[in-house]
Amino acid sequence: MPETTYSNLYDITELQQKIIRYVDYWAHIEKTPIPHKKIIAEMTTHKEKNGTIIHALQMLVKLGYLRRAMVVSHATETFYVLSKRI
Repeated sequence: MPETTYSNLYDITELQQKIIRYVDYWAHIEKTPIPHKKIIAEMTTHKEKNGTIIHALQMLVKLGYLRRAMVVSHATETFYVLSKRI
């Protein structure tokens, strides 16, 4: 009998899915791009490490799920916008 191989339907991790859901929620409620700080703060409440969250955000940008925008002023701020949903 052949061995069954299971694979994930998504090409992203559970943390990345949580981030996308949070950004989607933010976009529907606030109707503005979400600040980088807000994503970090929300995901740390879910017991995730800062380095892991930042890496997950970078991969979501690389895979095309998020777009990054930077506002340059006296303090540079990073914002994210959802470009495709899961």
